[in-house]
Amino acid sequence: MYRKQDLKYLQDIFDRSSNDIAVLYGKSTSGLSEILRDFSKDKEFLYYRASAVQDKIQRQLFAGEIHEQTRSPIFPEDDYDKLITTYINENADRKKLIIFGDFYWLIKANPTFINFLSHLLFHQTRSGSVMILLVCDDIRWVENDMIRLIGRKSSEISGVIKMHAYSATEFVECFPKIPLSEAMGIYSIIGGKSKYYSEITDESTAHSVAVRELERFADDSFEPGDFLPKDIREPAVYNTILLNIAAGHAKLNELHNATGIDRAKLSVYLKTLIESGTVKKAVSADVGDGASVMKGAYLIAEREEYFYYKLVYPHLSSLRIIGAERFYRRFIDQELIPFIEEFYPHFCMEHVCWLRDHDRLNFRVSSIEEYYDKAKAIGFVVVAAGGSVIACATRYAGPHMSYQTYEDVKAAVRRNKINCDNIWLFSASGFDQKLAMFGNVTPGVRLIDGAEQRLR
Repeated sequence: MYRKQDLKYLQDIFDRSSNDIAVLYGKSTSGLSEILRDFSKDKEFLYYRASAVQDKIQRQLFAGEIHEQTRSPIFPEDDYDKLITTYINENADRKKLIIFGDFYWLIKANPTFINFLSHLLFHQTRSGSVMILLVCDDIRWVENDMIRLIGRKSSEISGVIKMHAYSATEFVECFPKIPLSEAMGIYSIIGGKSKYYSEITDESTAHSVAVRELERFADDSFEPGDFLPKDIREPAVYNTILLNIAAGHAKLNELHNATGIDRAKLSVYLKTLIESGTVKKAVSADVGDGASVMKGAYLIAEREEYFYYKLVYPHLSSLRIIGAERFYRRFIDQELIPFIEEFYPHFCMEHVCWLRDHDRLNFRVSSIEEYYDKAKAIGFVVVAAGGSVIACATRYAGPHMSYQTYEDVKAAVRRNKINCDNIWLFSASGFDQKLAMFGNVTPGVRLIDGAEQRLR
């Protein structure tokens, strides 16, 4: 599954009357294969997946694939350039598409390869005869190394499309027949990796999806290093860091104490994880004197990775021995509701973002941030442009949210001296009668149940 606007953007580039180079990148689980399949449908195209070989061998392999796919009478060893230009220029009434998968291997081995493509497009072929699509699943390389390697030739790239993971709100809308509580459970396990969405039906549950994930992890083809950034050294160190972040050691000092890794080296490792999209760093917001918002904490960015390192990795040997279903009953069943509950505030934050982005709020939002105080009464805060704060509390499971929750939030606001004008309460399980009646008549209090959180 992928976003239709990404396909439209690619098609818009292809429909131009010029020759173009475009870059499509994102994690392999974000729908890369699916969008390539649909984009190349009904087009005359070549596909070459680059590999980690020397430039001379790379060219030979590419030429061999062109010869194989086009059945050209020109042999690769005779005239490499002529082989490509002949393919592009023949049947000139139909535009061609050339796709390079894992194209970072082309650029790493020979940064001037982009010069070759540029010369081919703009000097050896007719305008409007070909589009070259460079595809990559290494986010860190594209965003940090590619421009440095290809230099000013980057200006000749017509478009760059990044395939983002689906948000929780988008996921819920993809499966409107799944109850919100189950949809949240499913998303908390697999997150925004749309590659897995084809396996989900209206009858899917958090339990069934968790077992399927466990079966995937138990398969011999899965390796613990599969979640790590590409081409990294010291995988044992990175696994150690991620395991400790999942266990709740979120600050740099906490990680240092837990792992024994030097702080300076630890910062470098974390930077690599952040650049690859594996880890994210919490930011802070100004919410008033004496208040504290989580600052400088490191979090595992993807839900599937978090599920793996928090609930599966510590018992990986048992998974191989007892199988997915028994493992679920032994290690996951009692932990799943708290695991989903931990994610629910993020879903509520995304809901507020959607309200903001669709002009459903009567004020401008400065930031939306997780909030931490000892009582854990406030889940997150919405900071308005003028500095006033909305304190938000959430509840995923259990009985209806009670009036006492409102009192707890109000007490936390006073205790932390937050400049708070409003209190918003989110509950997937609804509200008790006293709180519902109070919320209906009290200015500044807003009650948001699960039904309201489905986008409309």
